[in-house]
Amino acid sequence: MLRRTSSLSAAVAHLAGPGQLKVINGQLAFKRHGDDPIRLDPTALTYIYCYGEVSVTGAAIEILFRHGVQTAWLSPAGARCRGRLAWADSQTTLNRVRQHRVFADPACAREWAKKIVSGKIEAMVAAARHYQRHGNFVGSLLADLAGFSDRLSAAKSADTVRGLEGAASGAWFRCFAGLLKDPWVFASRTRRPPSDPTNALLSLAYTWLLNRTNARLEASGYEVYLGGLHEYRPGRPSLACDMMEPLRVPVVDRWVIATCNQGELMSTDFQPVESGGFHLHSTAIGKTLCSWEKHWQEGRFDDALQYWLNTLATFLRERDRPEKMPAPAGDDL
Repeated sequence: MLRRTSSLSAAVAHLAGPGQLKVINGQLAFKRHGDDPIRLDPTALTYIYCYGEVSVTGAAIEILFRHGVQTAWLSPAGARCRGRLAWADSQTTLNRVRQHRVFADPACAREWAKKIVSGKIEAMVAAARHYQRHGNFVGSLLADLAGFSDRLSAAKSADTVRGLEGAASGAWFRCFAGLLKDPWVFASRTRRPPSDPTNALLSLAYTWLLNRTNARLEASGYEVYLGGLHEYRPGRPSLACDMMEPLRVPVVDRWVIATCNQGELMSTDFQPVESGGFHLHSTAIGKTLCSWEKHWQEGRFDDALQYWLNTLATFLRERDRPEKMPAPAGDDL
């Protein structure tokens, strides 16, 4: 009796290892030991996220390159990105040249940082008004954010901009804590390690958002390690960190509030780790990813991410100063 092979035609595929991404009968497929292969439609795919031990054959890489599918490998629980499949595209070189020229100017980098933080504050304001309309107490958050916005426009240094971003985030998270229902608790934002299940869920979803932002930037030809709000630090994708800031509240924070308050996850779905802190149990990864992907699609956050990519492209183009670059040496070969 023939074994039935299932198929998937979607923009995003999450593949949980151990398994292998390969080509079967000329078609891209994912195969786990003991399971039927799942056919993947590369013409529909934009992202593939691999969790744990997922290998990929040369023939599969060829298909991924041909269709421009962004592929990343994450830890089994999805909390850390181990690496990505990347390729060179000479057509996007100008994006990186402009990025380096513009962000080398401290005034331009500060202006970009202001734009990013302004977008983040606007997202906080929209969220606060949403919860206020639904009868939730938001305290002085709206007044505080208005004050931060006024001070932001007058900021004269990048450090001042970063300080205002931190202050606005602190005010938002104080309100965030009051929006969660029992038994969920949140004293403050903690990372490395997250001190409670709520922080663990925030960190996990921020990682997913960062990976998606990073992939879109790389596909557009930008240098992800050079940003404006986030200073250069070896190993940190500073531009991706910049770009995700205005998306944190709508994409992650509001999803966490809804997921916790509606009982989609329970505290028993999290477990303490020996090194301290908490992480989501592997048995809950599937349903959590499904919930987050549904939130992403219903919120049309691909469009929101594209908006910020367009904003970046316009910003760099308008502030680029090609005359600062040395003239080409000519074709000496």
